Amino acid sequence: MRKLYLISLAMAFLLAGTTLAGCGTSAPKHAGGVDHAVAMTDAGAMPMSVQRAPRTVQEAYRFAAANPEALEQIPCYCGCGGMGHISNYSCFWQTGGRVDEHALGCGICVDIAQDVRRGLEKGVPLERIRAQVDADYSRFGPPTDTPPVAATTP
Repeated sequence: MRKLYLISLAMAFLLAGTTLAGCGTSAPKHAGGVDHAVAMTDAGAMPMSVQRAPRTVQEAYRFAAANPEALEQIPCYCGCGGMGHISNYSCFWQTGGRVDEHALGCGICVDIAQDVRRGLEKGVPLERIRAQVDADYSRFGPPTDTPPVAATTP
């Protein structure tokens, strides 16, 4: 009985040590070891409907609010063009900064915004991010009528 207790105790310490090992304070590095800061609007500044949403949805709204110039250049493929949406940004925010609650219930909108955020964090040019979004999401439906990505200067 004592041997079983000692084995259980050892397993508990091993499990605790393994769990705590992942709790470091440094952020993981992306390819090339460089992280790029991406702006995020404060969670407390979000409407209550967004604050009550799952974390990934909240993050997508916060990213969209802080980065309209990026998401306005990325199409959405959920079929929301018929609602008047012209880009992935439109799924989150209306003209004048009013919340659009469409993305609260649309995983495609949220996934696209999260993919754009992760790409920018890795330093991927927006042109490449859009090409990847087009490749990954075009199977879901027609894109919004989003103008091409604005040319960047080297």
